[in-house]
Amino acid sequence: MIRTLVLTAALAFAGAAAAQDPHAGHAMPAQAAAPQSGIVTVPADGAMTSGSPERFSVTFPHAMILKTVTLTAEGRAPVVVNAPAAPAAATVSVALPRLVAGTYRAAWTAEG
Repeated sequence: MIRTLVLTAALAFAGAAAAQDPHAGHAMPAQAAAPQSGIVTVPADGAMTSGSPERFSVTFPHAMILKTVTLTAEGRAPVVVNAPAAPAAATVSVALPRLVAGTYRAAWTAEG
């Protein structure tokens, strides 16, 4: 299964300057359900975050194994994050590297 979502971060991934300013940017809800599939991601599709997210999580209606998360932003090389081996679970996640400001597209693969 390959799914793609867009993580939009106006100043959300802006790094230290925005993170230290309590008035910079606006955080959107951390998660939103995809009713047609029953899949929930954190950050959610279209979410704006108040800084570089530390983790990517996905909740499925049944146990799955997260394999990879690939983050791409215009003008930057893709960042591929391989999920460590873990047993299948309904909610799976992986730690993300620190990201610079931008709008990222996350494509993830999972199997179950």
